[in-house]
Amino acid sequence: MNCKKCDSQKVVKIGKIKGVQRYKCKECKATFLENDNFDGMRTQKHVIAVAIGFYFDGMSVRKIQEQIAYIFKVEVSQVTIHKWIMKYSNLVYDYVSSLKVEFGDNWHVDETAIKIKGNQHWFWEMIDEDTRFMVAGHLSKTRTNKDCTILFQDAATRAVNKPRFIFADGCFAYRKPFNKVFYERCNKYTELIQNVGINSRRTNNIVERLHGSLKDMLRARRGLDSMEKTELLLKGWFVHYNFLRPHSTLKGKTPAQAAGLDIDVSNKWESLIDQATKWQATQNGVRYCE
Repeated sequence: MNCKKCDSQKVVKIGKIKGVQRYKCKECKATFLENDNFDGMRTQKHVIAVAIGFYFDGMSVRKIQEQIAYIFKVEVSQVTIHKWIMKYSNLVYDYVSSLKVEFGDNWHVDETAIKIKGNQHWFWEMIDEDTRFMVAGHLSKTRTNKDCTILFQDAATRAVNKPRFIFADGCFAYRKPFNKVFYERCNKYTELIQNVGINSRRTNNIVERLHGSLKDMLRARRGLDSMEKTELLLKGWFVHYNFLRPHSTLKGKTPAQAAGLDIDVSNKWESLIDQATKWQATQNGVRYCE
């Protein structure tokens, strides 16, 4: 028996809960039960993983509830399913965001409007042309230099390399953040290419297609009622798009595979959650949540 949090073999028995053996890890001090569930969860992990996968494939929570009952004979509420989606979207996003990735020379940036509780917000995206990997995304209430700077800093942090060119439309919010994050007076390696009109559509059609995929996903998610929930949803979509969704222009590969990331996704969300849980144990210590 290995620890569910840190994978250590130094565990001891500490009694039982409803007939199920409970253990404590001597390394990270976590306590856990002897079953194949995610830590602290009663429902089997493959059921949770399938539910999350269904969601980001476009299925409604109500339909997921029906399918889980039909396939696995498990009765869960729609609220529970939604909690699974939010919890593990956040966990896996944090894990994959810690991975350093080498991208191509050409990046594309754009922003698109999203309605949350009837109010207009902005989702900023940076995408690598070669791998179609969404390098970074940022949700904001405004469309300012500060918002764009957050996106650029996030993208620069995740990448091993700097891009040769960043393509953008004529939005005023790009130049100052670019100068702050990427511009180097003595080594002008990265250039910002801004176009307007038909040229903008031609050079930035890659990120426009990404917007289309995003809007299709959000259309099925009616009733976005808070910025916090929408941010978590977008984190899950970031994971789904980059690591689990094959891309036709990449000959059936995911953007992560095209970028050379050696990540086990054999069981899709289940594999990613297992890896993210172990990663989390190395970052912040461990806590048990029965």
